[in-house]
Amino acid sequence: MYNIRSMLSPEFKKIIQELKPFKKHLPIIAIFGVLNGLAVGQLGLLMRSIVDALAKGEVQNIQTVCLIGLGLSLLANFSRYIHIYKMNYVAECVGQQYRQKLLSHFLRLNLGFHNSFDTGTGGMLSRILADASMVQTGLRMVADVFLHPVQLVAVLINLFILDWKLTLMIFVITPLLALFLKSISKSLKKYVPLGQKQIEIMTSTIKEALDGVRIIQSFNLEKEMDQKLNDQANEYLRVRKKVHSRIELTGPVTEFIATIVILSIIAYETHQVAAGLSTVGTVMSYITSVLLLSAPIKKVQENYVRIQELKVSAQRVYAILEDQRIVPEIAQPLPFPVDWKEIEFREVSFFYGDRQVLDRVSFRVSRGSRVAFIGESGSGKSTILNLLERFFDPASGEILVDGVSTKNIQLSDLRKNIALVSQDVFLFRDSIENNIWSGNYANSKLRIQWAVETANAVPFISRLSEGLQTNVGERGGLLSGGEKQRISIARAIFKDTSILILDEATSALDSASELEVQKGLEQAMKGRTSFVVAHRLSTIQNVDQIFVLQSGRIVESGNHSSLLEQKGIYFAHWKVQSGK
Repeated sequence: MYNIRSMLSPEFKKIIQELKPFKKHLPIIAIFGVLNGLAVGQLGLLMRSIVDALAKGEVQNIQTVCLIGLGLSLLANFSRYIHIYKMNYVAECVGQQYRQKLLSHFLRLNLGFHNSFDTGTGGMLSRILADASMVQTGLRMVADVFLHPVQLVAVLINLFILDWKLTLMIFVITPLLALFLKSISKSLKKYVPLGQKQIEIMTSTIKEALDGVRIIQSFNLEKEMDQKLNDQANEYLRVRKKVHSRIELTGPVTEFIATIVILSIIAYETHQVAAGLSTVGTVMSYITSVLLLSAPIKKVQENYVRIQELKVSAQRVYAILEDQRIVPEIAQPLPFPVDWKEIEFREVSFFYGDRQVLDRVSFRVSRGSRVAFIGESGSGKSTILNLLERFFDPASGEILVDGVSTKNIQLSDLRKNIALVSQDVFLFRDSIENNIWSGNYANSKLRIQWAVETANAVPFISRLSEGLQTNVGERGGLLSGGEKQRISIARAIFKDTSILILDEATSALDSASELEVQKGLEQAMKGRTSFVVAHRLSTIQNVDQIFVLQSGRIVESGNHSSLLEQKGIYFAHWKVQSGK
């Protein structure tokens, strides 16, 4: 009655592989599951001995049988405890294993995946939490293959021993029950995935609401968000209503069939006893065994249903784990060149889906120089920086460090040599000190003070009651924009790399904060090769070279003075911003 096809499916085979680290527990789970099934099965046969001994007045036999029954009961309960305890522990471990693998894989998937995942970070959370938990729950059920089916078989053997003709007659209803379960399974395969998808959508909405609480409150969108979640919840409940209606239908149908069977048995066995073809002990033992069938049949049915849910969740989990949109590495990657002299973008093109973002972009940057990129939104400025760090790879062309393609450089070593300061500052919910230290845990904490001073962060940190030990809150929410940015700059300085990326690092700041942050940026850029994306042209007047992008191509290049002389796009931007 177990769905054997589901248990042999590719997803199930992969789950079996996840159990390998816990293989020492599996024989124990199996042995004690089998022991429980056999012990419970034998309890049914004891009833015949007890009733027949009572009828004959054989007191000594009754006492012996009772002691045997006590021993079997002890064995059944002890083995059941060990079986369930061990399996629950293994299931918890495997569930956590899936959560860790999912998070690890999410962190390694390229930005193309993260930008295109339809339900965003909320959907990813759902895969990590809800689907992994569903697999964990399903594993508990699957383990019962060692317990309930064995118990079922043991009790069926009792029935054949007691009255094989009657047992064969009972087996006539088995195909009907199998057809009923098959119909239920077919319906569940349709609705269970829909329910899981709705959970993912709701998780995404909740995450979006929490992340955007400031905007939601500012625009009085609380009711709209409530309604959005309510609509999604209603759809989820509609789907789950269908799932539960089918799951719970199995119980009443099975119990009704069981009632018919028991009443038929009583009628048949009464006739057999009256005819002298059976004993009261045999009748009681047979009825007891039939009643003992109830629990394993219910469990087998429940497990049959849960396996369908397990399969769906496993498919969703492995859809992520087997997604190959990671930045690939060659078998034997090269280290990042220590004394490199030049970085070159050679005929680099890139697409977001069908939209071309970069079109055969080429330029060279000498070590120690400062270069800036300007252009309208969507012109490809930030994409160039993302490609440099290999958050994804170009569709064509190459990025070279002293003639070595970044695709041939060890990814971790490449990123180890690049520090990033972006417009959207991300700080961990931790102390200022630990956020700066996260720039490079290999460096001594003693260098943090130097990084703080260089980033011009001392003035505001000294005003905080706990100084460097101040917790910044989620995403740095307890600090102002300028304060967060100076911590971000200190983190980049502490990383102490030869390459610094500044992706619109001051565009979201007010003039006073920008002035303070700019002082830190000037210090950060000293002695480093700097790639700057800037919105305000006043912040890049002193760079060595400026590249102007339009529709994914470099249309102008030169320093501030030479570009003004060209009186092209840069000049037009400068006139607008300077008011001249």
